[in-house]
Amino acid sequence: MSQKNPLHAVPDPSLELSRRDDGFVVTARWNSDTGSDEFNGPDEVVIRISDEAAPEVRRHGITSAVLHRMGRQVDDMVAEFHGMPSVGAYQVMVGRYIEGRLADLAQARGATAAGFEADLLAVYLDLAERRHADPLGALATATGRTRAVLGRLLEVARQRNDQEGPSRERFA
Repeated sequence: MSQKNPLHAVPDPSLELSRRDDGFVVTARWNSDTGSDEFNGPDEVVIRISDEAAPEVRRHGITSAVLHRMGRQVDDMVAEFHGMPSVGAYQVMVGRYIEGRLADLAQARGATAAGFEADLLAVYLDLAERRHADPLGALATATGRTRAVLGRLLEVARQRNDQEGPSRERFA
């Protein structure tokens, strides 16, 4: 009978991963060990409406569109569980960066509505300077606003910041 040496014990990897996405929380759980190095998905996936969800999210509930979005989150969690990079991981990282940056800017100005456009412009310019392929699309995804609405908000911020004339740069 063999005994494991406690000095060489390796902690078990996390068997549960969660993501938040636009009013929803998705959790993937691995309850069983496949006994191989095979790439396997979770044994269980739970999608729930988050406590902070907007009233319209609660009214509509978990729709097929939500399930489709959550599928991408599950793909990212499977890749993370197996220690592999995923295509969506970059978008998740950018989204978290945008959310955090906007929250920091809002806190710095006192979280009033006035100034939100300037915050959006600062984050947009930051992404553009970092050569993000689609800064407007990343902002749209992270904020839940359309490109057209964001384009107008960014133009307002640009006009406020640039009193010398209309913006030469279009955001749409």
